[in-house]
Amino acid sequence: MLEKMTEDERALIISLPYRAGLWVSLSDDTGGDEAADKELTALANIIAGFSSQVFGSELLQYVMNETLKYKDRWPEWSKKLEAFPSECENALDILYQYVDDKDVTAFSQRLMEIGEAVAVAFREYEDETFVNQLRIYGSYIMSRLRAKFTKEPERSFDQYLSISISERKALTTMANSLKIRYVI
Repeated sequence: MLEKMTEDERALIISLPYRAGLWVSLSDDTGGDEAADKELTALANIIAGFSSQVFGSELLQYVMNETLKYKDRWPEWSKKLEAFPSECENALDILYQYVDDKDVTAFSQRLMEIGEAVAVAFREYEDETFVNQLRIYGSYIMSRLRAKFTKEPERSFDQYLSISISERKALTTMANSLKIRYVI
């Protein structure tokens, strides 16, 4: 299926799972090197785990295997992350030429799952003041209400605390670029 693509198109598609996780990880420098190390380790483990799973989509299986296969290119794929949102849009345009809508949606959802899993890998909200804790809890309640209204899955408070404001913005930007609904 991807063999019909140009080399550049294929390279873009297989780089995005890694770049999605990196986009979210680097969106927030809270936690310093410890957070970055945990998130990058989580990203590598997520990609390895996803490459061994069968998703019901040949596209996803192929892409995840190729992303892992070309792990030596990850340092190169770490560059120019500011282009990531437009690359997501380009990838969708490319995929629509070669695969059906179901596979494109599955691809987009998998990128979001990778980004969220990386965000959850390190809890940024540990030592907050009481006032900030109240703000965070109020924000969590609003997210639950949005999730109920939009019939999206709800996250536990523990999961919510593991995603910083910067990571939420990065995930929202990614979702918008992938043209999917994402409730944080």
